[in-house]
Amino acid sequence: MANTETALKEASTSIEGVIGAALVDYTSGMALGTIGGSKDLDLSVAAAGNTDVVRAKLRTMEMLGLKDEIEDILISLGSQYHLIRLIKGRNNNGLFLYLALDKGRANLAMARHQLARIEANLDV
Repeated sequence: MANTETALKEASTSIEGVIGAALVDYTSGMALGTIGGSKDLDLSVAAAGNTDVVRAKLRTMEMLGLKDEIEDILISLGSQYHLIRLIKGRNNNGLFLYLALDKGRANLAMARHQLARIEANLDV
C-alpha cells in the first residue's frame, strides 16, 4: 500500500505526459497532496474547481436515480487531458486523484490503466 506522496510520485514518473497530479478531498475542495504543476496549472485552483465537477456529477446521478459509481471523469482540452479518478472503498469516500496530462505525449488508455492501479494501492 502506498501513501499519498508515494502514489503521486509514482503517477508523475510512471505515466507518460503528466504535467501535475493531486489527491483531493472533494468534501472540502482541498488538495491533500500535489506534485508538478506549472505557472499555467495551479494545482490548488484545479483541486477546488474539479471538486465542483465531481459534486455536480454526483448530484446529477442522484437526480437521475443512477445506482452506479463514477470510475473516472475525463475532460479533454485542446492540448491537455484532465483525468479525475474517484477513490473507492476503504473509507476513502470523498477523495479523488487528479491528473493533468500533455495530450501530445500522453497515452490516455495507459494513463487510465496506470491511475486505476495507483488508486487500488493507495492507502490514505
